[in-house]
Amino acid sequence: MALRTSTITCGALGALLAITSAVVDHDGTPSAQAADIAAPKAPRTAVLATYPGAELTSLFLVDAMGSSNLAPVATFGHLSDATVRAVVVPGKSEILATADTTPSRDASFNASLFHLRPHAPPERLVDRVVHASRPFVTSAGRVFVSRGATGNEIEGRMRIDALTIDEIDLATGQSRTVHKANGYLLFLVGGLGAEIVVYRVFPDQADIVAIDPDTAAVRPIVKNLPPFARDFSIDANNNSLVFQNRHESDSRTWVVDRVDLFTGKSSRLFSGSSMTLSPFALPQGGVIFNPRGQGLSPLDANVPVIAPLGPGVDVIAASSADGRYLAALHTRPSTFAVPFIVDTKSGATRALTAPANTRVVVAGFVVDGGAP
Repeated sequence: MALRTSTITCGALGALLAITSAVVDHDGTPSAQAADIAAPKAPRTAVLATYPGAELTSLFLVDAMGSSNLAPVATFGHLSDATVRAVVVPGKSEILATADTTPSRDASFNASLFHLRPHAPPERLVDRVVHASRPFVTSAGRVFVSRGATGNEIEGRMRIDALTIDEIDLATGQSRTVHKANGYLLFLVGGLGAEIVVYRVFPDQADIVAIDPDTAAVRPIVKNLPPFARDFSIDANNNSLVFQNRHESDSRTWVVDRVDLFTGKSSRLFSGSSMTLSPFALPQGGVIFNPRGQGLSPLDANVPVIAPLGPGVDVIAASSADGRYLAALHTRPSTFAVPFIVDTKSGATRALTAPANTRVVVAGFVVDGGAP
């Protein structure tokens, strides 16, 4: 399954072209037309929902067949209107979530890491987690988070903070620092073999590196790039990284780049005026993105827009272990996001059941007793 060009491979393209469009009502909820689409036989999806202003977030394990019996399997507390992010622990029906918990004037490091298991009390593992950051869990179950401590305020300058990437032991809650730096950001991109990939932003540059968490060795991948990169996804089959960034010289242009994680060689896949491209590298090869807010599309100018839930931005949150299913959020301005899944083999898509009028986060797929 090779990613050899900027277009989607024939098999994936054919499946995506078969996706049936659905309609989303003005309040952001799927319409009856969306509910009528044949449901993929996907694993259950872990969805977290928070009511605006609430101090609680609930975890739901949602059946793709659209079961109306929607009941939370775990709930945890945080600050009112906290930003929540989450990921599934591979091979388990367990979730790791971050949410703001520490009242402070500066929210930079006010989040905590929670361990959620169905029908069990939540465990708050560590604090000082970067606001709005997502934990990273390797295929072997090793857990990493980005943490920090605020630096000194100097008038007229951006503050430089003490930043770390820490490994967290789920059994004990103990943390171990595997990388540290003084700067603006350490962002966990993902993993490649035994290494973790990190995007770093410093006062004088931004870069992408691979870090061996056992030896702390740092391997440069991209030595300098504009400090506006986002929406990273790794194609592990082809050892490449896809992400969005601002153009090097034109601040009104946004680009999608692919980087070889061993050689650092970069290729430009797309450039345009939209800053909500949200690219994603498909596990079976190819790249999908959101051109000009039109919805999910293959990254190929000759392919019509697919937009399974209509205009908006479709942000892919996770793929199943075999790469067949994608879990995503359909987002539009001034509406609540809609979770949905895509079957890349059959082309079927399905809006998932979630509590109405809530802010929803998709953590990924769970399969009891097996890998997601």
